[in-house]
Amino acid sequence: MIGLFKGLHATISHILTRKVTVQYPEQRRQLPERSRGLIRLRLRPDSYDPRCISCTFCEQICPATAIKVIHGDEHPGKVWTLDGGAGPMLDHLREGAAAVGGNGWRDTDAGKASPHRGCLAESLLESDAITPLSLAKTARRDGVLLSRAYSIATFYEQLGPGAPEREAVEPTPATGITVDGCPPILLGNHGRVDPESIDAYSQNGGYKGITGPLLEMTPDEAVGVIADSGLRGRGGSGKPTARKWQQAAAVDSRIKYIVCNADEGDRDSFKDRSLLENNPHAVIEGMMVAGYATGATHGIIYMDADFALARERVLRAVEQARDRGILGDGLQGTGYAFSIEVVGVPRAFIGGEETALIATLENRRPMPEVRPPFPSVSGIRNKPTVVENAETLATVPWIINNGAEAFREIGSPGSPGTKLYTLSGQVERPGLYEATMDTSLKKLVEGSAGGFSGEARAALVGGIGGGFLSPGLFDIPLDFDAMAEAGGDLSSGAIRVLGRDDCVVETVRRCLQASSRESCGKCTPCRVGTRRLEEVVGRICNGETWPGDLELAADLGRDIADSAFCDLGRGSVRPLLTALNFFHDEFVQHAEDKRCSSGRCSF
Repeated sequence: MIGLFKGLHATISHILTRKVTVQYPEQRRQLPERSRGLIRLRLRPDSYDPRCISCTFCEQICPATAIKVIHGDEHPGKVWTLDGGAGPMLDHLREGAAAVGGNGWRDTDAGKASPHRGCLAESLLESDAITPLSLAKTARRDGVLLSRAYSIATFYEQLGPGAPEREAVEPTPATGITVDGCPPILLGNHGRVDPESIDAYSQNGGYKGITGPLLEMTPDEAVGVIADSGLRGRGGSGKPTARKWQQAAAVDSRIKYIVCNADEGDRDSFKDRSLLENNPHAVIEGMMVAGYATGATHGIIYMDADFALARERVLRAVEQARDRGILGDGLQGTGYAFSIEVVGVPRAFIGGEETALIATLENRRPMPEVRPPFPSVSGIRNKPTVVENAETLATVPWIINNGAEAFREIGSPGSPGTKLYTLSGQVERPGLYEATMDTSLKKLVEGSAGGFSGEARAALVGGIGGGFLSPGLFDIPLDFDAMAEAGGDLSSGAIRVLGRDDCVVETVRRCLQASSRESCGKCTPCRVGTRRLEEVVGRICNGETWPGDLELAADLGRDIADSAFCDLGRGSVRPLLTALNFFHDEFVQHAEDKRCSSGRCSF
């Protein structure tokens, strides 16, 4: 009866507030290793106390907030984005935009300050891992109700790990290399041109397109060039780029936006990060071309806040372009003006979905929305918004300078041009590679990455939302259409090669685990289905299979693929379904024989 009441309360709250409801945290059995995430606070008109607006159920001062706050002003209604996993409690926001950390924190039920620490989150982070037992002990010691402690440890983790201003500078794993016979469209400047110098970029042909060929075209002709080139979105969807541009250009609106989506949620991929670190001006130039073609005057670079070096170089590149008169009041010699804003957000897989990205920019919780209307017609603040991946935008200047026909001559007929691939796993030289889109995995690895390190038994193409390939398919082209025919998805271009010491079933379990934790919670198939699927595959890995588990996994996977709300939810089961297709014997071996040929699964 209590559970029914809670479910009814959550449903009514969702309808009335149009906010996101979540499962009650005390009903969860597993906790993440670390409690980190994004929290949004809004200042009430009658108080300087920040109120949490991240969920439906809490209107109290949040005990998990950190000291770092993005300040703009102190007017009521202002939304601040904070790190929700470490640091002292934020008691009040005072006049003068000062964030003051207190020694205690308020709890609606306990009504008294913690005698031990500044906040419960700080106490929890002392442990290497949070378990139900350690969480209960910490909550009891600090005088906090267990349900409130669970909400801190689990709910905010769903909104994505990381903090807006975390100082984490990690080098890109490897220098980009182009495969033999591939023109260096994207990686030509890597390691050769100083990414912090606009002069170095200009001397190597940079910004030539927007000061030469582009100015000889009308906006419609510029869209036509992109359409004739056959350029397809490099962020994973593979949709024709010109389609978005045409839709945005057709809308009569004084305000339009171009958004560079550089939120790389897939942990195996670092192509966008590398582009922003090594060739930021190419991305800026691509945004300007898109803006000119669609009539947009404002651009936003939406990037992972963990990319500290990339963010620094992008900000410097934007400043240099503004000082040279390329960005800002108006491009010299023309009447076209374009400005760019850089927005850093915590890493979240759902942040790569374009409607969820727009929700984040509008200070709403990142969740996908129903389409149509498409963002290119009605996006940020109901204005036309073209959202393109950083790799897509970095390709545009080359097309403008060299022509659509030259681009079509590269790659395959259905997928012209080049693509960035991040190789990891059982290859001699893991790293970032550029190859034409008719290149096979075998040619990519053997031609540029030094070959396979041992016997390759499988490859996961597209990260946690991609599909498996068996060795017999290593000769097919790595393009959108060929991967779709194989049942997979090129997605982010991340490729992990599995050797004899890797277990396909265990890899599937890890993909499902990552997908379930990255779920935004909007739809039941993704929020609940992926967790149940993770449990089923976990039982298979641990030798605790129930009768019918294999059939249940296949049926549940197909149901999620057919009914999840967005492409990320539907893609979460792609590793499982492709693995069952190509490596069904391994699942049978785990489920029935209680044996793992790789020795990674313990029975």
